[in-house]
Amino acid sequence: MLMLPPAARAGSDAALVDCTFPGQVRRLGAYATTVTPRRQARVTATECRYGGGEYVETLPVPAQSPGTAQSVGSAQSAEPPHASAPSASGTVAVSSDVAAALNIWLPVAQAGGVDAQVTVGEIHDRLGDFAQARIWYEKAAMQGSPRAKVNLASLYERGAGMPRDAAKAQLLILQAAGLPAATGNGLRIELIDPAAAIRLPRTPGSDGNIVVDGPPGPLTVTGRAESPSGIASISNNGKPLAYDANGTFAVPVLLGDEPAALKISATDQTGGAGQAEFVLRRSAAGTSTPGPAPASLEPLAGKRLALVIANQNYQRWEKLDTPVADAKAVGDVLRSRFGFEVVTLTDTTRKGLLQALNQLRMTAGPDDQVIVFYAGHGQMDPATARGYWIPIDGDIRDLSNWVSVIDVTDQLSALQARHVLVIADSCYSGTLAGSLSTRIDAALSSEQRQRHLTQLSTRRARVAFTSGGLEPVADGGGEGHSLFVRSLLDVLAQVQAPVGAQELSRTVSARFSVLGRALKVSQQPQYAPIAFAGHEAGDFVLAPRR
Repeated sequence: MLMLPPAARAGSDAALVDCTFPGQVRRLGAYATTVTPRRQARVTATECRYGGGEYVETLPVPAQSPGTAQSVGSAQSAEPPHASAPSASGTVAVSSDVAAALNIWLPVAQAGGVDAQVTVGEIHDRLGDFAQARIWYEKAAMQGSPRAKVNLASLYERGAGMPRDAAKAQLLILQAAGLPAATGNGLRIELIDPAAAIRLPRTPGSDGNIVVDGPPGPLTVTGRAESPSGIASISNNGKPLAYDANGTFAVPVLLGDEPAALKISATDQTGGAGQAEFVLRRSAAGTSTPGPAPASLEPLAGKRLALVIANQNYQRWEKLDTPVADAKAVGDVLRSRFGFEVVTLTDTTRKGLLQALNQLRMTAGPDDQVIVFYAGHGQMDPATARGYWIPIDGDIRDLSNWVSVIDVTDQLSALQARHVLVIADSCYSGTLAGSLSTRIDAALSSEQRQRHLTQLSTRRARVAFTSGGLEPVADGGGEGHSLFVRSLLDVLAQVQAPVGAQELSRTVSARFSVLGRALKVSQQPQYAPIAFAGHEAGDFVLAPRR
C-alpha cells in the first residue's frame, strides 16, 4: 500500500536540490584504503544534509501580485527554475544556485558522463543559451542517450539557436523511441458520440458493431477525421458531410429494428485518403458493446501508483464545485478498472503536496507506473510565464507557498518509475511542443501496432495531459464533474486493451469538444511530453486489469 509520509519536514525541504555527496572511505585489510569519487544526485534538501552533502539553497520567491485568480492550462515556460528573471536588456543573470548546479554537473559531463551531459545541456537550455545546450545534447546523443535526442529535437522544433526543422525533430524523436519512420498518411477517422461508439485501442477493422442503449428513434452520431496536413473532404456513403476546423462531423441516423451502416470516407490536403465503416444497432436490453479481443501486449511488471489531488474549499481563492467529486471518480476507476494503488489528497497545502510527491519518488521502482491527477486552481505568473498549482491555503498575491510546476517537474524527473502521466484539470506549464510526441501510425495493423506500443512501453515516459491551454478552464458542466473529467471518465470506461496515453488523450479531447459545444466552451485539452523531466520518447501505456 502506498503510504503518505508524516508531516515532519517543511515544504521547502521536500523540494529537490542538486547535491554533491562526499566520497566513501573503503578499507581493505590493514593498509589498503581508498576513497570513492564524490557523487552527484538530485534529492531533497533534508536528504542532502543527512548524507553530509553540499548544495545551495534557492532563495524564496518574493511576494508579488500575479493578477486575477483563474484556472489555466499549459504554457511554455522559458524561465529556469534556479535563475533570476530576465533583465531589461533581455539577458538572464545567472544566480548563485545555477552556478553551483553547473559546478556539480560540469566536471562529470566533461569526463563523459552521459546523464551529466544532458543535465548540463538542460541548464543551458533553461537559461536560453541554446548554442551550449545543443553542444551538450549532441555529445550525449552521440553516446545513444534517448533523453538527449528528445531535448535536441525540441531545439529543432522550436528553432532555438538554429533554423527550425520539424522533419529533423521528428526523425530524432523516432530514433529516441527506436521506431521506424511512419509509412501511412496519418489520416484517422473515429466516432466520439455516443459514448458506446468509442473504441480503445483503435486499430483498422476494430470498430465492428456498435450497440446503442435505448428505444428506436433518431440519433446524431458525431465523429472526427484528422490528418497532419489538414482535412479536405468528408463523406458518408458517398454523400458529402459538413465538418468544422477540427474535422468534427455529425451524421443523423434513424435507428429502428434494422441496423444503420456508416461508411465514412475522408481525404486530406495532400490527396491522402482513408475510410472507416461502422454498424450501429439499438439494444432495448441494454447490452454493452463488445470490445476488441484483449491484446497480447504485456503491461509493465511493476506497481501501479496514483496520487490524486483535489483542492476545492479554498481559504482565500474562490471555492470550486467539482474537484472532490472529480478526484473520487478518477481514483475509483483507476483502482477498479486499472489496478492502481490510489492515495487521495483533499484540500492540501504546499507542504502536503510536495511531501506526497516526494513519497512517490521514494516508493516507485524502475518498472512502476505513476499517475498524478490534480484538480484545483492553477495560475500563471505573467512576469515569468511560470505555472503554479494553488494549495488550499495559498495567498492570492504571495507566490511563496504556491507549488511551481517546476517543483513538480523536478520530482517527476527524479522518479525511478518508467512511466509517469500527469493529468491536470488546471495549469501545467513547461511542456514541449505537441508535435514532439511519438504517434503510432494510424495505418498500422493490429500486430504492427502492438509491436510499436511494446517498443514505446520500454522507454522512459514523462507526459502531461491537461484540460486546456492558457485560457481559463471550466469548473462543472459535466453532470456533477468538470467537463474535462466527464470526458475522461467516458473514455476510460471504453478502454478494452492496452492503449497509449497519447491515443487516450486524443479521444478524450475529441469527446470534450463534442460535449463542450453546447456550452460554448473554447478550451481545448493538451497532451505533450514534459520538458526537462527525463522523457525518452516513450509513452504511458494504460492497461485494464485482466
